[in-house]
Amino acid sequence: MNPWMKRAYDLCPVAGQNLLLSAYSLYLDRQRFGGRFAEFCALMKESQWWDTVQLGRWQDERLRLVIRHAYEFVPYYRELFDHHGVDPAGFRGREDLSRIPLLTREILKSRSSDLRSRASAYGRLIEGHTSGTTGSPLTLFYDSDMVAMNYAALDRQYAWAGARLGRDGDRVAVLRGNIIVPMATRNPPFWRRNYLHDHLLLSSFHLSPENLGSYFVALREFQPTVLDGYPSSIYVLAKVLLNRGDTLPLKAILTSSETLLDFQRETIERAFQCRVFDYFGAAERVIFSVECDRHEGHHLCEEYGITEITDDFGQAVSANSEGWLVGTTLHNLGFPLIRYRTNDRSAFMAAQCSCGRGLRLVQDVTTKSEDVLRLPDGRLISPSALTHPFKPLDAIEASQIVQTHLDRLVVKIIPRPEYTLADSEHLIKELKARLGQEMHIEIELVRSLPRTGSGKFRWVISQVDLGI
Repeated sequence: MNPWMKRAYDLCPVAGQNLLLSAYSLYLDRQRFGGRFAEFCALMKESQWWDTVQLGRWQDERLRLVIRHAYEFVPYYRELFDHHGVDPAGFRGREDLSRIPLLTREILKSRSSDLRSRASAYGRLIEGHTSGTTGSPLTLFYDSDMVAMNYAALDRQYAWAGARLGRDGDRVAVLRGNIIVPMATRNPPFWRRNYLHDHLLLSSFHLSPENLGSYFVALREFQPTVLDGYPSSIYVLAKVLLNRGDTLPLKAILTSSETLLDFQRETIERAFQCRVFDYFGAAERVIFSVECDRHEGHHLCEEYGITEITDDFGQAVSANSEGWLVGTTLHNLGFPLIRYRTNDRSAFMAAQCSCGRGLRLVQDVTTKSEDVLRLPDGRLISPSALTHPFKPLDAIEASQIVQTHLDRLVVKIIPRPEYTLADSEHLIKELKARLGQEMHIEIELVRSLPRTGSGKFRWVISQVDLGI
């Protein structure tokens, strides 16, 4: 929602907010499920059974189209290809990708305007944001085909979980990071309804021991068949259910946006008496990976983009060796990212899945590895719910949140030269809007951020016992 819509929403009673959410969903549906969505769904229903040779030929054809368009209409790539002697007319496909240097996050931020297509068909793009795994925000752009393909990939993930996405789909309870319930709310309902899709949108910001009972009452009354959300937030519900000696049977759980840890998966599956289907979708829209019903790894959506796994120097690593995920779009001609190196890591699996699909398998994707925050009023906050205040701030190179006490956070910022006091004030305001006005938030500007002994980066660190 844009700011004026959000203000209007906050002023409405609960019934009005439900209607506004449903109306806003109708607006978004035109982007997500219009255009070529049905065409992409049909393609993916068929292509999942293609062998690797047929998939590779299809990818090469799409990649050649992307390369030609990038050279003709995207200033950054014309400059890059000329400098490195990449001839679009003679470009063969995946085997020539390694001739193109990696696109880094830093280049994307500094050359964002030059990465936009100058073709008249892509004059208007949809803007998106990501805070990234290091809390370093990016502004991104998607054309209509990319939006449709993204939801076609999600539609297939739901189908693999035995569920249906969309207006005629399953009843879904959603537990993510949008502020759909005003933070000052102290009594239920801590959820809102999307009548268009028959979704129950649960607040991630009111998960306190005192409130959790009302969440379970609402879930049982709504009777969802699917729960979709952040692993850490769903784990809180699951742990409390099991501690009460209770369960809440569902058809499927879908998790994303965080690394799903083994103990979380086991607890969630016991509490909800169903399997967890984890999926990974990069905000840059170059990689999408999903679990099928065999749960033998994450299938790459090969129709979505081309995925490489490289070492620190951009060289391919062997199967079962972990490296950086590198993705190339096959659809987003309006803002084509070619050989974009993400901050996420995984490994190709040598074995094929026993389901028989030709889509390659990768190991679980390592993204954020952080702690859940516990607030003075007992609420438990997922780290992914804290990404939103950072997304508009391009002046942040990287960040880290450290909870030292129940009511105290230190936000460490590596600033870019254009960072100002207004950015700090924005962070404090938006974090307090989510965590409560009683939370003391200190902004600390630093030159570097610490890593664990194994070299991994934790964006959120809590030094407070969760108490669950």
